Amino acid sequence: MGPRQRNSYVRLPSAVLCLTVLVTLCLGTLAEGDDVCSKNSPASCAECLRRGPQCAWCAEESYVEGSASRCDVISRLQENGCAASQIQNPASATVISQGRPLSSTGSQTGSDVTQVSPQEVRLSLRPGDSAQVQMQVRQVKDYPVDLYYLMDLSKSMDNDLQNLKTLGVNLINKMRNITSNFRVGFGSFVDKTVAPYVNLAPGKLNEPCGGCAPVFGFRNVLSLTDQAEEFSVQLGQQQVSGNLDQPEGGFDALMQTAVCNEKIGWREKATKLIVFASDAPFHSAGDGKLGGILTPNDAKCHLDSSGTYTELNNLDYPSVGQLIAVLEERNIQPIFAVTGEQIDIYRGLANMFSGAIAETLAEDSSNVVFLVEDAYKKLRSEVRMQAPNVPEGIELQFTALCLDNQVIEGAAECKNLAVGDTVAFNITVKLAECPQDGGELQFSLNPVGFGDEMKIKVTTMCSCDCSVDAVPDSDQCSAGNGTLECGVCVCNTGRYGQTCECNADSVEAVDETKCRMDNATAVCSSRGDCLCGQCTCSARQDPREKVWGKFCECDNFSCLRHDRLICGGRGTCDCGQCVCESGWTGEACECSARTDACISENGEVCNGHGTCECGKCKCEDNFAGPTCEECPTCPGKCEGNKGCVQCQAFQSGDVTDVDCLQCPFNVTMVDSVDVVVDDPETQLCRFRDDDDCLFTFSYGKGDDNSLVVNVQRTKECPPEVNILPIILGIVAGIVLIGLAILIIWRVLLYLYDRNEYQKFEREQQKTKFSSDINPLYRETTTKFLNPTYGGNK
Repeated sequence: MGPRQRNSYVRLPSAVLCLTVLVTLCLGTLAEGDDVCSKNSPASCAECLRRGPQCAWCAEESYVEGSASRCDVISRLQENGCAASQIQNPASATVISQGRPLSSTGSQTGSDVTQVSPQEVRLSLRPGDSAQVQMQVRQVKDYPVDLYYLMDLSKSMDNDLQNLKTLGVNLINKMRNITSNFRVGFGSFVDKTVAPYVNLAPGKLNEPCGGCAPVFGFRNVLSLTDQAEEFSVQLGQQQVSGNLDQPEGGFDALMQTAVCNEKIGWREKATKLIVFASDAPFHSAGDGKLGGILTPNDAKCHLDSSGTYTELNNLDYPSVGQLIAVLEERNIQPIFAVTGEQIDIYRGLANMFSGAIAETLAEDSSNVVFLVEDAYKKLRSEVRMQAPNVPEGIELQFTALCLDNQVIEGAAECKNLAVGDTVAFNITVKLAECPQDGGELQFSLNPVGFGDEMKIKVTTMCSCDCSVDAVPDSDQCSAGNGTLECGVCVCNTGRYGQTCECNADSVEAVDETKCRMDNATAVCSSRGDCLCGQCTCSARQDPREKVWGKFCECDNFSCLRHDRLICGGRGTCDCGQCVCESGWTGEACECSARTDACISENGEVCNGHGTCECGKCKCEDNFAGPTCEECPTCPGKCEGNKGCVQCQAFQSGDVTDVDCLQCPFNVTMVDSVDVVVDDPETQLCRFRDDDDCLFTFSYGKGDDNSLVVNVQRTKECPPEVNILPIILGIVAGIVLIGLAILIIWRVLLYLYDRNEYQKFEREQQKTKFSSDINPLYRETTTKFLNPTYGGNK
């Protein structure tokens, strides 16, 4: 093993693992057994096992329960007289059924290479119990790599195709420098050949653009091969085609490339890569309706002997979810090499896959060799676990054991690895609940991008061995009215009671007084029926929801929720109360008990300015930020150091001489303050002193991490001002302004008087008095009229 290999994982010996499990079980028994097991005495052995791994059942027929219960911890059952041979307490077990050691180097086929150990583990688990399995992973040298280059051949990719024809050999040589066991294939795509995706005018399907090849959907040009010359030949024969809309049918091509295992030539044990090169977005499920294609994609292979996709215009585009499921199932990792305009779209798409990368492709694909090499190294630099087919009722928890003795709780990945490094993962497998159909559960764990996997087969112990010896129609159950199973009677339909002594039609069967809790009016808490003085709790529509208790008062679904999950998904609901997992607290298990997320850069909890609650900092007044490191209203370091700088350097400011001696630093006087721009630890400060002069200083950290304050020796004072010219100027300005006002007033008054005189002149010229109406004119004679004269003249 080379010097780069660092086996820093922790391998737990089987004896230590068993001891750990036993200690855990014992502690669980002491802490929870009395309450969980015996509470609301379960009616059957199977129900007792579901209470928890610490619960045991007494199958002895003569066992007198009294104040005790048949379901309890073993010590209590023995104290109450139950024989050890009659105690049903199946123990969980772990067996490694296949565990080949890890390989150091690869082989041509990869079939005899082991990168994951163990390969198969068998677990026997009781409900609520868990077992820990350690899985080792090593990326071996020269592991087989299958790389399929899937290229958009629309007209806009013409330059890219020409470059790829010259870069193809370089790409193969680069990959062979990484692994000698390398195969490459090539496929191309455009879009569906129906409107509105392509032009259906006569001749346009055969020649959509000048010098273009006929329109096609997807074509497997070259299956995976180790012949570099054949790859170059096929590339040289390719021509671009054309379509109308911008999005392309790349999803059709991706699906066919993934599902056509034999035609593409994928090897079972190989790192499978698809380089998806395009300069356009993609069509997805539902877009086919525009072309009248309504049948959903069936995720099956439809390539003919020439490698052409035959169902192109009959099946809709695949959905993103379909592609994710298919590629993860076949352990194929896509590398999206797209132009800068589309990179954000494809990065969002890549984030939906468990192992995918999106990189920016140059406009002419000139950097494709570098991108593929870099993307492959990124994928190989980490090991990320996935469990794509975990059955319902199984819960997994990971702990990563990475290089340099790094243990990461809750993590399922290790990064910064090199070929040959070995890491490990502790996987805790818990049987949260029994499956409806019982039997064996099976699932796989595999590192993303690896051809190896670890199979885990779980045998569920949800029933007791004593149930095999059940006696139907037993005389001990009221003369054949029930089945004697594990020491208790399981009554036939219509019969109730401990010995099936009660008939549902009898008078005592309708007595409901014993079915009301604490004189409540509700019978069996309104969640069951009262028969023979006992509550029979009703079944729920959801089989995972349970109701139990003497008065049907308990359930596992009415607890508080957090993030829409019962007990926040971090605990179990027991009779309306959340029982949180380790590391979580709160009424809904919403609060993390860990404080590592509250540790600030200086190592203090919440920077010393808050408290850690629910895994988050609750900051004091004026402080904010994830770890209370921000204080918008607090004075900065410049402001905080100002007083000490003034008193030490210039004997000024508000700091007294006594307080000046307590300053945490001593200033250094320099001719000029220099600050390194790229150094975030130093900062330049400028303030105005008492004499109205600017002083400058800088602060930073020295080699010994102490505070260093440099003060510029000279201040920047404003030049002295001659006041006399200013005063004379002000006086002259006032006089000039007064004279200007007087002149303006006099000019306005003159203009007004002149206007009034002209108006008078105009009125005088208009006046022309006649002599008969002139009041100043008097004739020399006067006429008199005698009114009594009759008109005789």
